[in-house]
Amino acid sequence: MDGPRLPSILKSAPAMQDTTSTIDQINTGHGRVTFPEETPIYICAFQDCNRLFPSRDRVMLHRKRDHDSADDRDILTWNE
Repeated sequence: MDGPRLPSILKSAPAMQDTTSTIDQINTGHGRVTFPEETPIYICAFQDCNRLFPSRDRVMLHRKRDHDSADDRDILTWNE
């Protein structure tokens, strides 16, 4: 695997409160076990941002909008 490796612990950041989910949605939660090959995750490690995205394209849109940068380095993933 080339490029940056996932750190064992990412820096924490305050969580945002979920104000849209209903009790019924929470109680009928659903999920499944998945594997890295099936669920791509890309982490923006630019300036310790550590936000998660489903594709490299989404990270780059985030970078341009939130960091005013087109730098494509410091993206952590196990999918490439």
